[in-house]
Amino acid sequence: MSKIIVTAVGVSGSGKSNAYGSIIKLLKERRRDSYYLTACGETPEERLRNSGVIDRYADINQGFVSTGTMVTTEFPFAFGGHFRPDVPTYPLLDMPLIDYPGGVLRTMLGDGAEGEDSEDAIRLLHRIMDTDVLLLFADANILAEEDGVEPARRQIAREINTIFEILSTDRDTAFVSRPRTVLLLLTKCDSNLIPQELKDNHFRELVNRALMVFDPTVRFCINQPNWKIAVIPTSTCGDGNANSWRDDKGVYHAEMTAPPQPYGFDLAILYGVMHELDNRVRLGYDDSEELPEKVERKPGFVSALQWRHILSRLTQQEDEQITLYRQYAANLHSLLDPLSGSQIMEI
Repeated sequence: MSKIIVTAVGVSGSGKSNAYGSIIKLLKERRRDSYYLTACGETPEERLRNSGVIDRYADINQGFVSTGTMVTTEFPFAFGGHFRPDVPTYPLLDMPLIDYPGGVLRTMLGDGAEGEDSEDAIRLLHRIMDTDVLLLFADANILAEEDGVEPARRQIAREINTIFEILSTDRDTAFVSRPRTVLLLLTKCDSNLIPQELKDNHFRELVNRALMVFDPTVRFCINQPNWKIAVIPTSTCGDGNANSWRDDKGVYHAEMTAPPQPYGFDLAILYGVMHELDNRVRLGYDDSEELPEKVERKPGFVSALQWRHILSRLTQQEDEQITLYRQYAANLHSLLDPLSGSQIMEI
């Protein structure tokens, strides 16, 4: 099956692990607007095992608020939708999501230990280079601090800005030439520590602070003709469902006071999928099969007639997949375009 690569990047404590619990709740349990995530796998047995992996990892329904992850963990997801009677019920895309320890970012910049941490840093860098949808995480509590832009940049954006700077100046143009979607997720927007003036008008002032803190990355993304970038406020707990505080060391904490009502994370996934499908429809490609013109016939393996039938069938399968991409993209636009400027701030 065709695959879409989604990568989450953020420093320790930025909310990545809780985001996965929220994504599971919003797109696996609730299945927003007929779109869903399910376990991927080649066989029913593999899908059952992968479903258990997903369900055991992050359960925010039990008041779980993670303090972070210490190991790299993969969520073996597949993405699909049931928005039209004629759309197949099976998933459209494999979409494995990987949760990297936030400390890997510092390792990438030479601040971490060697060995396994260094290998994780190398894998993360290559995954960023290969990704279709990149989720950047920014703690709204830190963005709201009175110290200003530069301290917040050092805390949550230094590594990310540097990664983009390095990749943008690499002689290999593969990173900048392929279409991508970048989403800046403002996490913990439910926090009672954020002044109301930063929350008004759909978090407009908080969004502006995030754009300044991540300015090098944002400007780079804007300047790429085939890239999309947007900012989405998010919360694991939901407004009024948690109490936040800052300890003597400046570390933020949250405790749930009511069942979680997460928001924003599902919009990020759907928005990223929508624009990746737009790219595939526009470019006319599907990565689930080799392009027929690139497949080499082995003499004596099949007859010329059989070979023409194989090429015809591969072309037909690709055309069918592109048609599905077009249907999904159109329906996602009808859902998400009205949210532009409010829940989704396109840059």
